Amino acid sequence: MKKFEIISIEPSDLAQYWVISYKIGNGEIEKEAIEAIDSNEAFVKFRNQMIKQHKALAKNKR
Repeated sequence: MKKFEIISIEPSDLAQYWVISYKIGNGEIEKEAIEAIDSNEAFVKFRNQMIKQHKALAKNKR
C-alpha cells in the first residue's frame, strides 16, 4: 500500500468540507478536500478512500 502520513485536517471556507494535508512515501505533500460533518468523519472517509485506491491499483496489476 502507498504509505502516507496525515499532517493536518483543517476546515475549509466551504461548509462541510475539510482539507487533509498528507505526506506520501517519497516526501511530497499533497492536499485532498473531503466532504464531512467533522474532522473525525473526514479522517475515516480519507482513510477509506486511500484503501479503495490501493485495492483498485492492486486489482489492475494482476
